[in-house]
Amino acid sequence: MMIKMFALRVGWMFTLLLLTIGCTEKAKITSPSVRNDVQVMQETDQHNTGGQIGDPSFRLQQEGKSTTYNDGQQIGVFFMPSWDAGSGKNTKDIFWACLQGKEDCPFLKVGGTWGPKGRVYNQRYPYEGPYLDKKPHPSLKGFYRRDDPDVAEKQLEYMKSYGIDFFAYNWYFGRHYYYHKDYAPQADIYYPKGWPVDQSRDGRVAVPGLEEWTEQLEALLKVNAQLPKDKQMKFALNWVDDGNDRWMNWLNMGSPENVKNKINYPGEAPTRELFLKVHDKMTLLWIDKYFSRDDYLKDEQGRPVVYFYFPHDTESLAAYHKISMKELLSRPQALAKKAGMKGIKFIAVASGSMQNNERPYAMPTNFKVREAGKPWLGGTYENKLLFQDYVPRLKDMGFEGLTAYVYHSFYGQYNFSYKDMRTTYRGHWDKWSKYFQSDSGFEYQVPVAMGWNMKPMGGTWPQTTGFPSEPQKDEVISNKYSFKQKLQDAQKISAQYRSANGNTVMVCCWNEYLEGNHIEPTEGHGFDYLEAIKEVFVKD
Repeated sequence: MMIKMFALRVGWMFTLLLLTIGCTEKAKITSPSVRNDVQVMQETDQHNTGGQIGDPSFRLQQEGKSTTYNDGQQIGVFFMPSWDAGSGKNTKDIFWACLQGKEDCPFLKVGGTWGPKGRVYNQRYPYEGPYLDKKPHPSLKGFYRRDDPDVAEKQLEYMKSYGIDFFAYNWYFGRHYYYHKDYAPQADIYYPKGWPVDQSRDGRVAVPGLEEWTEQLEALLKVNAQLPKDKQMKFALNWVDDGNDRWMNWLNMGSPENVKNKINYPGEAPTRELFLKVHDKMTLLWIDKYFSRDDYLKDEQGRPVVYFYFPHDTESLAAYHKISMKELLSRPQALAKKAGMKGIKFIAVASGSMQNNERPYAMPTNFKVREAGKPWLGGTYENKLLFQDYVPRLKDMGFEGLTAYVYHSFYGQYNFSYKDMRTTYRGHWDKWSKYFQSDSGFEYQVPVAMGWNMKPMGGTWPQTTGFPSEPQKDEVISNKYSFKQKLQDAQKISAQYRSANGNTVMVCCWNEYLEGNHIEPTEGHGFDYLEAIKEVFVKD
């Protein structure tokens, strides 16, 4: 199972890079001179490094000051789970493996991504690691274990102490996984009470699907529940349903190969009815396991908030089954209300291409199989829309808000430095704040990102030549000063359009170490990014 999960994860990540996030960046752009904002701001950002050595929780306690938050502003941060590379005694957390060297980083060896030789390094594109400045702060035990309760407690403490109100955990669900309720190692996997199982096959579930990569979430929530109420963090789920490999695992159900290898039994197939039942099962899991918790993030009406990463991917998959997004999102609303809730508030997490020459990499809304009756042979993503044409459709689908994980471009503006990224973000902030300013039923949650640097994974964007196509885009590097300026800009635009933007600013990310987007304290930047958040959004 570990090897299978690892293979799935690697395939998903690189499919994501090439087909989704990468879609905004695939068109070749003439690069201006690369700038590094760390160098540009060096003289003006003489930040204190003393707190990088000791545990700052001691400093916070010594300050002895109460904190109040600015004008009810709510700060959220995306949290990315990690997973294992290898198995047995060679198992390593994939984040830490790729930061410590290229030898054990599987992303650099994927032939389908980088070509038969994997990622190629030479004099022009030398290996720049290891990236030990990204090693988590000593108070987090350095390259920590994902399920370490002491680390989870520190993470929650730092979020709370520095002005973050909630984290949105990137949540994955494998639709295709069948399991057996009468087999002890699988007995505790969630399955709705009373749903059918096949007793002749060790209680094999009739409706597949299970959560993936929840170790860190479980550790965080277990610790959080033990904290005093005023020390607890709120959390939400950010449902990530992207990646062609994940979709192909669904379409492969019942294929001749799967039946031959006894992965599936005859009659198990990716039908429309089963697709909807899997989504109902997922909603019931949310209700039973997460929404009932006091620490789950809810809106002013008491509705749980669910973030939805790249809805166009799910729209394409549903369209294959002739299901609209409106129909798909109406089902969890009905189930939540049946459970006594007032519904669910869905927030789209979306970005995409905005230039006509990038339309081949734009946001698909349909999937067409190559051969009818043989979905396992794959197909093509079709009916692609540019981002500015996709966003106006969100409300009719059932979404009540929009934010972003990372904006890589705004029309012809691309990110070659953090200064560029700030310009890109201001373009989106202004466009979408104004677009939704008269709609009280839809909010634009202003997003902020720390930067972008995929060098630990090989670079932006992977090509089968063995080299990244646009390595100059891995220089989007901030420091405390430039990040704080971006936060201040976000605070202003959020307040200016409060009627449309609500009161939430979303930060990416707590721990996207392999994409250079991590505000979690490290040996390199210490607590700079948390201090910037506190200085902007918290009043002493």
